[in-house]
Amino acid sequence: MYKLTIFFLFLSSVLLSQNIAAFSDYQKEFFVFDDGNIRNLEHQSILSFQVGDKSIGYLTNNNHLKVYYNHIDYDVVSMANSFLVTNNLISYVVGSQFYVFDNGKKRTLTKFVGNHKTCDSIIGFFDIENHYLKVYYQGKIINIADGNLSSDSVHFMLGTNMLAFTDITQEFKVFYQNNIYGILQTDEAVNAKIGRDVMAYVDPSSDTFYAFFKGEVIELESFMPKSFEVGYEKVAYIDNMEAFKLFDNGIEYIVSDFPPEAYFLKDDMLVYHMQDQLWVFIDGENLLVENYIPSEYKYNNKCVVYLDQNGYLNLFKDDDRKVLSYEKINDFDVLRNVIVFNQGMNTTKIYYNNKMYSK
Repeated sequence: MYKLTIFFLFLSSVLLSQNIAAFSDYQKEFFVFDDGNIRNLEHQSILSFQVGDKSIGYLTNNNHLKVYYNHIDYDVVSMANSFLVTNNLISYVVGSQFYVFDNGKKRTLTKFVGNHKTCDSIIGFFDIENHYLKVYYQGKIINIADGNLSSDSVHFMLGTNMLAFTDITQEFKVFYQNNIYGILQTDEAVNAKIGRDVMAYVDPSSDTFYAFFKGEVIELESFMPKSFEVGYEKVAYIDNMEAFKLFDNGIEYIVSDFPPEAYFLKDDMLVYHMQDQLWVFIDGENLLVENYIPSEYKYNNKCVVYLDQNGYLNLFKDDDRKVLSYEKINDFDVLRNVIVFNQGMNTTKIYYNNKMYSK
């Protein structure tokens, strides 16, 4: 493995609140919840919305893309073909042009976009006009692959802050923190998944299982795992002997000597089903959420929200359970630090910082 360093200056941005949510009430008016305050954004129904850690993007009923960011509602563009909100970035397409909304400012990435993907801190896209594979990262547009490329021939995958691609010489590479690392030479497809600061992959020539972790390659297993998932500095997998393991920020754990019926790794949380029970593995410890599998559950930021056997909405956090509602639940969602649910006759409730809010 080698690395190619790309030099440029970067001024860090201010970290904003992760305590936002959005919802429409029974009259179809659109509201934002921002750190304990509820504010009306639109008096008429909207077409769609998406919520990230820092921003809310939504389409008004006349197809204007708007963004709520840092307590300000921005009218970004009309007639957007599509948009995507991630934790830190918003990308959108208008015609053939590709844009980003980042820290309150919009910027054109290319006038002619091909294949493109957006994640929390990085955007990968193919610039049709000059046949470059590019990334938008930390406020800069960087060329990472060029040559006789067409949009259809560029295969790349994206994680929270990392991009992997195969160049025209059939070398599998990774862009990570302004460096390009050569991983391996192969004309075969590489089975890889990317999270934050980590990529797990199988070398097709040897079936060896590796983690590219913070710029270093670490061998996890000599044999191909039966399955694997990635998250924030984490790789969960079932090895060839069916042991359930977790690589967590450089530390390797055996979660169980036996494989779970199902498992899911999202950001910081490993959730799994074992013997028809719901478990989480957090900070090196197995915790039992319930001794059955709830009919519906969602998880984020080290908490699990679920419907119990009576249909009540429950919160599991810090190895403790709490009932959030005894009423009929129509829908619920778990954002970074905010839980939003709709109950009864279309009443929206918000649970944040151990307090309940309603509209």
